[in-house]
Amino acid sequence: MFELNSYFFILLNITSGLLSLLGAVGIFISLIIQRRVSRLQDIIEEILDLSYEESANTTVKIQNLIYKYQMQYIFPAKPIKTVIHYININIAFQLLFWSWLLYLIFRGPFNWVSLIYLWPLFAMLFVMLFYRKLIKCTLNPVDNRLFNSFIPPPRYLRSIAFLSSYVNVAVKTIMQQARPTPVLRQKSPDSWEVLLKEELPLDDYHYYFVLKDRSGILFDAYGHVLIELDQDPITGKPRPTARNLNIPLGIIEKKLQLIQPQAYFFVFPKGEKNPITFTYLLEKIDTVYFVPTTPEVSTNHFITYHFCRENTLQILTNEATDDIAKFLPEKIPAHGMRRYQEQGGQEQVIESKPYID
Repeated sequence: MFELNSYFFILLNITSGLLSLLGAVGIFISLIIQRRVSRLQDIIEEILDLSYEESANTTVKIQNLIYKYQMQYIFPAKPIKTVIHYININIAFQLLFWSWLLYLIFRGPFNWVSLIYLWPLFAMLFVMLFYRKLIKCTLNPVDNRLFNSFIPPPRYLRSIAFLSSYVNVAVKTIMQQARPTPVLRQKSPDSWEVLLKEELPLDDYHYYFVLKDRSGILFDAYGHVLIELDQDPITGKPRPTARNLNIPLGIIEKKLQLIQPQAYFFVFPKGEKNPITFTYLLEKIDTVYFVPTTPEVSTNHFITYHFCRENTLQILTNEATDDIAKFLPEKIPAHGMRRYQEQGGQEQVIESKPYID
């Protein structure tokens, strides 16, 4: 059995070691978070200022700020490994000394009741491992929900849902900087692919797309844009942004001879009540329908919406006087689901993911 008087000294040793570690961890984490949050907030404020420059092309500036944000967000791997190795050695020595002291004061014979005296050792081991994880997440908070609330990952800076919900930002201007542009490419004599091209890959927003000409609506699509960029092939780090993104919106399985074609793209950001509408005039060159002029951007006050469970968009009122939004569904799901249908055809799901050309 353990000598009770000597065991109190072990408890005091465990407590002092834990308090010393707690104090060091608290100071270390507070300094890192304070300095990092200050720098990251300065970068976010620069993006906010750019969002109100409607007349200027700030796409390159926004992209460079996102890259700068990631550089401050992710520490180099070598310092992280050095700090973690130091913590591992510290924990190992603490366990070694505690176990050795327990062995010195142990007096036989062994009794299963003696295991009760060991629970503080296992409890402190759990606490120290938790501190180790906390420091590791502070140094490299990628995909960590604990820090996402005040240190958002770099990819959040291109998320329309994040910008429109938590930041006072001009969402219409940000979407204009992305330059969403529809393109129709002929795949075969009886097949056309409908794409949405973005210069800046903004995502995490619900949309509704309509293609029409003089005869009426020919094609409509709706869904939720969610982009998963591949890691950088050289550094292996996540890429927060890219250029020239293509988002497949659907396929038209018939010959097209459009007369005065027009396209309408509705964006439903969070934190708003009315969608943003992009109106395009299309022209044809060879096997491609493209947009030669700058689109008209406006806020559609005839449509109101809100978001319900699982980030599902629900249309509250649709009082549009024209037929553009007459096929707009009452609910649009999230999680990257995209659907489309031709006039008079069945609704289909898009399996292909957004890609960069």
